[in-house]
Amino acid sequence: MIADLTAPSLANAPMHHVGIVQATEEDAAAMMALLGLEEDYRGFVPEWHALCIFTHPRGASPVEFVVPSGGPLVKFNKGAGGLHHIALQVPDLEALASELAEQDMRLLEPQHVKGAGNFLCNFLSPLYTRGLTVEFVQVLD
Repeated sequence: MIADLTAPSLANAPMHHVGIVQATEEDAAAMMALLGLEEDYRGFVPEWHALCIFTHPRGASPVEFVVPSGGPLVKFNKGAGGLHHIALQVPDLEALASELAEQDMRLLEPQHVKGAGNFLCNFLSPLYTRGLTVEFVQVLD
């Protein structure tokens, strides 16, 4: 089943960021240098065993470099890393979860996770999107 991402919670949902997995912090720094990106902030998300490095947006959405220290992300793309997800900003993760449940879909985590920034987040499995991992972000006040 392909997700109907036209749910009311997704109407006009802007891109929050794009997530790229890198094997090491050095690899992330090298990619940032190659792309001319500068770090904005970073944080560690224990639920995903991941250092998350966000870059300053350059006219659009920031890029997040995810450096796993354990868990399933270490094996992402056979350990080589790469494009992992797009993140859309939604006003209410609970409302979105309810709308998805009406379509017999669920978010990956039973409880939303505090992200590396001032936001809660959760993911929609690529099973529902023909291979694309979609993160949903609710910015906190």
